[in-house]
Amino acid sequence: MLARIPYETAEERGTYLEFEIPDGNVLKSFLPRESRRLEELWRDVEHAINLPIEGKSFRQLVSRGKKVVFVTENQFRAAPAELILPSLIERAEAEGAEVSIVIANGKVPALSPEEIRNRIGFQVADRGIPVTCNDAMNPDRYSFVGVTSAGTPVWVLKEIMGADVVITISTTQATLWGYGGSGMVIPGVSSNDTIETNHVMSLSPDCKPGNNDCAMQKDKYEALEMAGIDMGINVIVNNAWEVVYVNAGAPVASHKKAVEQYNKTYRFDIGSMKEKADIVITGSSAPTDHLFFHTNWAIVNCVPVSREGATIIQATPCPGYGDWPGFALMDLMAEYMPPNNENHERVLRAFFARERELWAGCIWYPLYRAMMTRRVKVVTRPENIEMAKAAGIDATASLEEAVKEAMERHGPDAKVAVVPYGRYTVFEE
Repeated sequence: MLARIPYETAEERGTYLEFEIPDGNVLKSFLPRESRRLEELWRDVEHAINLPIEGKSFRQLVSRGKKVVFVTENQFRAAPAELILPSLIERAEAEGAEVSIVIANGKVPALSPEEIRNRIGFQVADRGIPVTCNDAMNPDRYSFVGVTSAGTPVWVLKEIMGADVVITISTTQATLWGYGGSGMVIPGVSSNDTIETNHVMSLSPDCKPGNNDCAMQKDKYEALEMAGIDMGINVIVNNAWEVVYVNAGAPVASHKKAVEQYNKTYRFDIGSMKEKADIVITGSSAPTDHLFFHTNWAIVNCVPVSREGATIIQATPCPGYGDWPGFALMDLMAEYMPPNNENHERVLRAFFARERELWAGCIWYPLYRAMMTRRVKVVTRPENIEMAKAAGIDATASLEEAVKEAMERHGPDAKVAVVPYGRYTVFEE
């Protein structure tokens, strides 16, 4: 079998790595049948906002004199706000509304003027519409709205709470804690205390890819309603960075409907598989592929299809972003290596004592936990190898070397699973 996995960056698409697997070693290849792009994106967005999944339509929400805030994701998410916002703003202003924009960057640093311009589009940026980034470490910027059922105190950015209408644009995709796109209040526009309290739930065993009912996800849903978000516009972007689905409506109901649609393509039922893989090989596609901090999710997603003690190989170039090298932030777990039971306890103590922040920990901790039971090998650019190894991650620049090493480790009868788009893939046992 000639296997082919993506090895793309956001700026360099269409790059694949190929390797041969003897037919007797092939367990299965999990390749999604992705939908093609929506030919006229604005037409589909307009249809969605006029006929919402639940709740009021755009026209019912937006009218003369109302303060309307559009909330977009940060620069590391795939929904093309720069293509959607111009027409939304034009329509809102035609109704006589006062428009502004908030970028839901959570605890990621505020975007630079150039990043804002790329995120919202030059048509909008050049018009001087007010744009605010989340500022999690400044408590004076937030209003207290209450405490969730799980005990999370919710402070929300004042620009959100002072609006008459709030409409979000987000990406629905599998994440390490359920599905992305639901975090437009927590962590998107919340204060540090709210984010860190909510993210403690990422330590729970039920917080895993594909579990939309985990406590962390439910808490985020509740925060959307507490903050009074009026409409969510939910977008699915395929691995070719094309919008293939959009809906709109009351944020919780519309997001759940988008998750259902996502699962039709990217969720695989492995409950009937008689055996699991000794070796799993996965790659990285173009959407927001800059940092291993984001691409390593693919490794965690592949755990269910592998047996304990298996090797998971991920090929991911990680070119870096701005001043951030490709393996930025992964050093946060270095002092807890190797990943064993004793060091795992130290990790948990550090989180609960807030010696380590969970806005980042919720990403590297699932990888750490995977590395306790699986051997992880990363294939990346040569310039990343030293930094990867300093964080305790075994890395090489050669996929051929990684596969050969894994076959030698697991023997001539090793079963190999190929998961080309691991970050998008959800396995249901």
